[in-house]
Amino acid sequence: MSDMDSNTYQILINHSAGPRSQAVLNLLRRAGIQFRAKELTTGHLPDDVPGCDSHDLILLFTDSPGQNCELLLRQLQSSRRDIPCLLICRTPSRWLSMLSLGAAALINETQLETPTGQVQFVYQIKRELEHLNLRRQFRRASSSIRELHQRLQLFTDHTTDAVATLQGGLHQYANNAWLSYFGFRNHTELHATPFLDLVADEDADRVRAFMRQPFNNGMQRCEFMAIRRDGSEILTALDSASISVNGEQSLQLMVQAALGNATHQNAVREAMSQDLQSGLLNDRGFHKVINQAISSAVYQGRSSALILMTAPQLAEISVVLGKTDTHILLRDIASVLASKCPEPAILGRLDDGDFAVLLPDADTEACQSTLMRLDTLETALQAMAPQGLSLSFRSGAAMVTDEAPDAETLLIRARQHQIIRQHQVYTNGPVSIDVLTPLRQSLRDENLLLVYQPTVSLRTDPKEFYEVRIRVPIADRMIYPNEFLQIANQHGYGERLDRYVISHALRTLNNQKNPQLCLTVNLTSNTLLSQTFAVWLAQELKRQEQSAKSLILQFSEMDVMGSPDQVRLFCQRLRELGFELSLSHFGCSLDPFRLLGQLPVDFVKLDRSLWQQIDIDLEQRERLQEVIRHLHAQGIRVIAPMVEDVELLPLLWQANINFVQGNCLQQPSDLLEFGLFQEQRISLPQPDQHSETL
Repeated sequence: MSDMDSNTYQILINHSAGPRSQAVLNLLRRAGIQFRAKELTTGHLPDDVPGCDSHDLILLFTDSPGQNCELLLRQLQSSRRDIPCLLICRTPSRWLSMLSLGAAALINETQLETPTGQVQFVYQIKRELEHLNLRRQFRRASSSIRELHQRLQLFTDHTTDAVATLQGGLHQYANNAWLSYFGFRNHTELHATPFLDLVADEDADRVRAFMRQPFNNGMQRCEFMAIRRDGSEILTALDSASISVNGEQSLQLMVQAALGNATHQNAVREAMSQDLQSGLLNDRGFHKVINQAISSAVYQGRSSALILMTAPQLAEISVVLGKTDTHILLRDIASVLASKCPEPAILGRLDDGDFAVLLPDADTEACQSTLMRLDTLETALQAMAPQGLSLSFRSGAAMVTDEAPDAETLLIRARQHQIIRQHQVYTNGPVSIDVLTPLRQSLRDENLLLVYQPTVSLRTDPKEFYEVRIRVPIADRMIYPNEFLQIANQHGYGERLDRYVISHALRTLNNQKNPQLCLTVNLTSNTLLSQTFAVWLAQELKRQEQSAKSLILQFSEMDVMGSPDQVRLFCQRLRELGFELSLSHFGCSLDPFRLLGQLPVDFVKLDRSLWQQIDIDLEQRERLQEVIRHLHAQGIRVIAPMVEDVELLPLLWQANINFVQGNCLQQPSDLLEFGLFQEQRISLPQPDQHSETL
């Protein structure tokens, strides 16, 4: 909303509406919207030149004398002017036909007489102006792209380098230099000739293999004997790059007469993309490969897998070994990694020291199989470490699918998966590959099942809290989150799941009409990295006419550890929308309070390890009480999850836990049952304290 704060908008409003128009303008001023108002004195638009964006918004009171709303909307349509027009009317049902003529919204005039209605009206105005800005930015970006395309086309048409684009092995485009190089008289003659017909028979297989490389990042050139139209031959150097033309995957080629030592030139090119210490691709070269994999997934539907490996002890080991021996160690590690990866794998070492593997044309099964092979490296790696030090890898993966936004996001997803695998919260073994197909089908059919489990307050609280869980139904059973969430995040489906759950949770709130009901929704790691989720969420709240105070958004401490800066910015956006936040699995990291200090959370759900065995371990009970004291001092309410023994409730109450949750109280159900715990009492093991109402 920062652009909106700095912009001054031009608003057209009825001249004859009188005090009502002034009241609306005053409301917008109090909301912080800067504007200049111009009165619409006739039923027609001002005589401005179409396309000059001289006006940004039109507000029409439909019952104003002399106002012909239909005529004005038709004038907007015929001139194709992008100006949102909102109709303010006493009976919106009479004006529904205006929506088909392009009216942005129908505002009930009685809505402006209540504080809640005024807030909704202001949000609607801000949304329309924000969408108007986005449409204008899109038009400017489209114009820039067209201009860039024209300049690029002009360059390729007139460059002396021979450039062509292939699709299916046939020439789709070629510049004049390409025609001249191969001796063609016109484009018609060229389009009838496959490119491989211009390659000598003895070099055809080598050129075909070069062009079929999944990701050629410009490190290598291919030399071949080219056959010109007149039958003469010339030694030619070939460069290739995978590009998209009108949404179709194509191959761009550039040829020139081979000069100098091609082997030496290839070696120089390779060195520029190589990490000098390990001999693998460097950060820049590996990012190019990831971006090409994303393009291949988006335009060809060919998924790949990205594996990230981190060795936390390497920094300490390099201090002990020194520079020369560290270089030797890194090359040995690279050699061992290459031996465990399948043949088409591309290996790299990033600037932060992490090793990375890209598996072209790999599915989830191939990714999991490679991860398991890499997990067996511990013995070989430990043998490389200096005496007294340990060396091991943390491995995580992310799938490169058409849901992948960019290389940086994929690396963050893989880093988050490292932490999940390390703590083994979601699974104690390999994830079943079979869940991916039913998960995709359920997302497509929108038949995911939501269940609700109460979060019971151990203190008097008028609100009733329920946590929303998700299930994937299949023919003979339900698939639970611990079976599919990890693989959903790897494939980039996490945000779609979260949007589905939130939309249906808001629908549940609408159906229940209980102002004391508050639902907690868990967010996946994909959503925490999303740049568009907060915008969608604000629009969904308005669409379903719900308050942010009715939802608590919860995310895991392990996901924060993988990308703390991104999560902090994400939380700030949610705070601006008015949401309360909850941090789950609190206490699974080495320094949970340091992470907590960066996040504006209202609730903390403890990791189960913090309160297990408090009935038999006095020291554990004291540690728990100390943690809770620190949390309460920051104004944070504490939840104890997965309570399976009702006899632990008195001890949790004594430790000042605010909320408990577990199957001993109530198992997740697709029905919301209210008031179950209002009159329940528990006995406390103290002679002077007899009972406490839950």
